[in-house]
Amino acid sequence: RCARRMNALVRLFAVARKELIQLRRDRLTLAMMVMLPVMQLLLFGYAINTDVRNAPTTVLDEDTGARSRDFVRRMEAARFYRVVGHVAHRGELQRAFRSGSARVAVVFPVGYGRDIARGRTGRVQLIVDGSDPQTVASAANTAAGIAADLGAELSLHRLQRNGVTAPAPALSLEVDTWYNPELRTAVFVVPGIVGLILTMTMVMLTAMALARERERGTLEQLIVSPVRSVELVVGKIVPYIAIGYVQMTLIFTLGAVVFRVPLVGSMPLVYAVASLFIAANLALGLAFSAVARTQQQAMQMSFFFLLPNILLSGFMFPWEAMPAPARYLSQALPLTHFLRITRAVVLRGAGWDDIRNEVAALGVIVAVLVTLSTLRFQ
Repeated sequence: RCARRMNALVRLFAVARKELIQLRRDRLTLAMMVMLPVMQLLLFGYAINTDVRNAPTTVLDEDTGARSRDFVRRMEAARFYRVVGHVAHRGELQRAFRSGSARVAVVFPVGYGRDIARGRTGRVQLIVDGSDPQTVASAANTAAGIAADLGAELSLHRLQRNGVTAPAPALSLEVDTWYNPELRTAVFVVPGIVGLILTMTMVMLTAMALARERERGTLEQLIVSPVRSVELVVGKIVPYIAIGYVQMTLIFTLGAVVFRVPLVGSMPLVYAVASLFIAANLALGLAFSAVARTQQQAMQMSFFFLLPNILLSGFMFPWEAMPAPARYLSQALPLTHFLRITRAVVLRGAGWDDIRNEVAALGVIVAVLVTLSTLRFQ
């Protein structure tokens, strides 16, 4: 009996030793096993921050007085708001929200400073982009705190000057939520799901399709066949382009019917821009397939790429709250720009002029990925 147990242990350790040797030879899998926990630690511990900070804020100052400038300075000192510019009228304010250059706006009506000086209530309007519900509560609460502190100072000054308490509050803050006044999370999530599903499908399926051909030994047969290289690559990716558009249509339809997501903007514009996004992910999948030797490696590389997309693109966490290096890194991800485009068009009714900068950035990423994947695939 002891001999049988010893033989079983010897066989067990022999199998374990064989697995370790194979794992050591599979350098790609070994590298990902080491890099994945390191990347997760860095992303979750350093780049991810659920506290909203540096919300891009624009100012519409119709009063143009010292009182309104003082309020803006207090907002900047709170470190929640990052004033990105001033606008002259409400039309410019709407364009700033549609393009995504502003998430918060503060409006001072004509006579704001005069009302405070005469002992009446000074009224301030705070406009918040409700398409991102995470921003609304923080923006409103922070501004309410600033208004309360400033109002208390003004009331104390009036008491010291007049000897009696003013009958009206010194300051009043009115919060107005645009695009998603009910603050429903589905309105924010559904357009983002489109980009996330397309990333998963295009990258993973493309990488695994070519890796599967290599594993089965049929890739060499295709290469030596009369089919040209361009025809081979295009023929491989065309079905996935069709699949991507079917997925987009399905998600948008269910989102509108089941979750009542408003499709405000031009859907043909979204579908046209999606061609660039799909091309970027297909090119990345081709690059992965050229590196991976097996389907398992292709899947591992796809998941390895998917994690930073979810965490850094703004799909789940406020993009403005990330540190500067993480924001710079996220600009290289196609999903970051596609999320901004889809949410701007679908939820805020943005047009071509509002999203052309994001489309240009996405085009540059596509050109780089296509070039790299072509060179690697050859």
